[in-house]
Amino acid sequence: MKALFFIYLVCVAFSTIAQDDLVPGYIINVKNDTIKGEIKLSPKNEMDYYVKVLFKGPKAPKAKPQLPAKIHGYGFDNKYFAATKYFNNWVFMQVVCRGKLMFYEYKPPVALGNDKMESIYLILKSGTDEMVQIFPEAKVKKQIKPFISDDKELLKEIEKEELDYAKLVQLIDKYNSRNP
Repeated sequence: MKALFFIYLVCVAFSTIAQDDLVPGYIINVKNDTIKGEIKLSPKNEMDYYVKVLFKGPKAPKAKPQLPAKIHGYGFDNKYFAATKYFNNWVFMQVVCRGKLMFYEYKPPVALGNDKMESIYLILKSGTDEMVQIFPEAKVKKQIKPFISDDKELLKEIEKEELDYAKLVQLIDKYNSRNP
């Protein structure tokens, strides 16, 4: 599986030769310094955002690849991608909700069998170190209840509702605002 992942990274590197757009963005380096610059977008393959980021710093002549094992994260256009270890590989995951409950979206590369570009959603509660996968299309209430069990009012509120992905994001944001 690691060989397939490496082959994917090599293919991604060659595909970045094509001209892409630069947008204002930033990286957070290993010293937790935020460095502003430009992010080179790759609209042809959004899975690239989860593998590496091409970043052009203020003094750099061109964008250079930044890997998740070497930086803490990056952001652009109100999106933030955090470096996270997932099945013994460092990847970037998009942070959908931030707070006591962290909610992430990850798109594994095609090399790992994700030819449909499907997202994986993961949740992490502060104080724990295990990410749990959430399936927004199946019994979301049952999946989310253990994470919000310390907010009895919120538990009562969701009993009346059907939860889809958008409502799940709203619920997690509401939980985080009420439980800092």
